Amino acid sequence: MPDSLIKQQYQSLHKLLAFYRRPAPEPDLVQKTLDFNNALLGFAKLQPDLAFAQIHLYKASLPRHYNLAFSASLMTALLCVRNRFNETTTIQLMSAALSIFGLAEDASNVDQSEQSSSAKVTHHEPLAKISPNKAFSRILTQYQQGVWLQGYRHGLWLNKTFKEHLKQLQYESTDTSILALAIRLTLIMHNTQKRTKQSFQSALALVVQKSPSAQAQLLEPLLAYPSVTPPGTYIMLDDDSLALVTGIAGDKLLCYPQNTSRHSSTHSSHFSVARTRVRRVYPAQSIKKLGNLTTWWGNDWQLFEQESGTKAESPFMQSYKMSRPPVTLTAIQSQLNKPVQDINKLSLAIAREPSFAQHLRKTASQSSRQKLPIKDIQHGLMMHGFERSGSIIMQQALLSRLNQHHFPLQRAFISFVQLRGHIAASLAKIGNIGIPEQACTLAYFACVGLFTHVQLKIQTQWQKSNRTSYDMTTLVRCVKPEQLRSHAVSMAEAWQQRRHEIVALNNYHDVNYLTENKRSPQVELAAILGISLMLTRELYFSDAKRCVQSQQYCSSACEALRINGQELEYIKSEAYTICHSFSPL
Repeated sequence: MPDSLIKQQYQSLHKLLAFYRRPAPEPDLVQKTLDFNNALLGFAKLQPDLAFAQIHLYKASLPRHYNLAFSASLMTALLCVRNRFNETTTIQLMSAALSIFGLAEDASNVDQSEQSSSAKVTHHEPLAKISPNKAFSRILTQYQQGVWLQGYRHGLWLNKTFKEHLKQLQYESTDTSILALAIRLTLIMHNTQKRTKQSFQSALALVVQKSPSAQAQLLEPLLAYPSVTPPGTYIMLDDDSLALVTGIAGDKLLCYPQNTSRHSSTHSSHFSVARTRVRRVYPAQSIKKLGNLTTWWGNDWQLFEQESGTKAESPFMQSYKMSRPPVTLTAIQSQLNKPVQDINKLSLAIAREPSFAQHLRKTASQSSRQKLPIKDIQHGLMMHGFERSGSIIMQQALLSRLNQHHFPLQRAFISFVQLRGHIAASLAKIGNIGIPEQACTLAYFACVGLFTHVQLKIQTQWQKSNRTSYDMTTLVRCVKPEQLRSHAVSMAEAWQQRRHEIVALNNYHDVNYLTENKRSPQVELAAILGISLMLTRELYFSDAKRCVQSQQYCSSACEALRINGQELEYIKSEAYTICHSFSPL
């Protein structure tokens, strides 16, 4: 039942906040908070309208900081979900929002607007005297909760005025900005002073107006969901009747009638109404009986959706498993693997995925001598050839999978991957080893671990080592660095890469593999993977140096590829000119 589900969430919150109110934070508070927000996000996935509606339904029987902590966590989750954040990163930011209110020096800090009737406290004034708990910050540092720590420390800016705080966001990361915007929206809507209470629409407009342009763009996805009439808000229609929004469906709102002595509705149960009929949207209202939640989102709500054929929209956008290649890519590969290719069928298979078709035409245009725009898929296939086209499409598909969810180091990792892919292709071209695009594709697969290792989703800084620069396990410091290798191999196998390519992925970190085996396609590819990683690190990091082992590896790899040091320097200079790689370091 919806009421019991929400009650369970608040009971869990009560237990959690009790740990936050202890004299000194304990190390297990980190895991308790992560578990709570993981469960809250999981609940939101199952029943998004019911979950996110709680932001707009104030629980008057609970202390204000309970309402703020719960709503801020949900609002942070909503912003993260709408901006396609990685789930691990999302939970970190939700935990930061909750801990800011949970560890306020005194619960009265977040209730100051209610303490003095003479004080004119508005959203333009500082929230309260909040200072990060140093002991808790040390615990977050010890457990390497980078995103959480950065967000928690940002809580200091809540001591500034609304305008000062939002102006500061132009210097903050996307992750911290999401957290700050979520908290500010929550505070505006949950200001218990009646004269300053504002609806979600008004709060959103105010924050957009005062935010830098980059941060304002982070709020744009909220216009689609939850829209300016979110689930959980009370509305007045053009016939003076009242209703509570239970869901949204395109240009319609799904509602439940609310009858009062002054306002009566012609509806007795759930109904849909055009958005154009909404006359007024009310601010967050108090809910005294949780049992109403079952009336609004219980069995009758599900029955209404089934009978009306109207499905409420979800804030969660479709995600794809990295271990499973796109169906369209599989169809394209099956066409390419045939002894004789049918260019018409192949073109149709590529056309089913617009991003593949666009990328193929774009790269074909860049490859043409006169840089003429290629508008036809078949023309693009003829320009590249079938094998090269297959590799180019594979690269696009893989990057799309790796790039589908945001996390702090994502942009830096993508840039590094593209630079390494270019260098790998250049090595293959100079060494006359196969098709350069295939070497580039394999280099992309070699970097998959950067996007699949869970700990890298919560780091805000790229910490590296200068040891064995040909080995992925030293590229970034993390627990279980061997996963940076194993995930690459698993992904390549799942995406049905050639056997000799998988062998190269499995062994390129081993210098003995290059020296003890005869020259073969897998040995050559292993050498390309190792040297491409070395050169990319030297270009990407200004302080990168080769250790003795790395120098020995470079000599063995150059011998396997039959290239010299002068050619390596040429590849580096060319790659730096062409790729324009972004490095935050």
